Amino acid sequence: MEKDASHSDAFGIVLRRYRLERELTLERLSERVGVAHSFIHRLEIGTKQPSFRMVLKLADALSIGPGEFVEAVVAEMNKK
Repeated sequence: MEKDASHSDAFGIVLRRYRLERELTLERLSERVGVAHSFIHRLEIGTKQPSFRMVLKLADALSIGPGEFVEAVVAEMNKK
């Protein structure tokens, strides 16, 4: 179970980093993706895990490739 928490934490850290780099609020990113801002918040704090489809939507909304997004999450996980 520890590994799942690590994945969620790393995903949330990367998501927040990309969102802030693009100067997007939770509300603006959630509008782009089509979900509630509370869902994005839960992803960022690691209490919710995204589906593959959601990863694709987030990458598109953040104007990055899905591969770049996943590589950033893996890099964050390797820091721990």
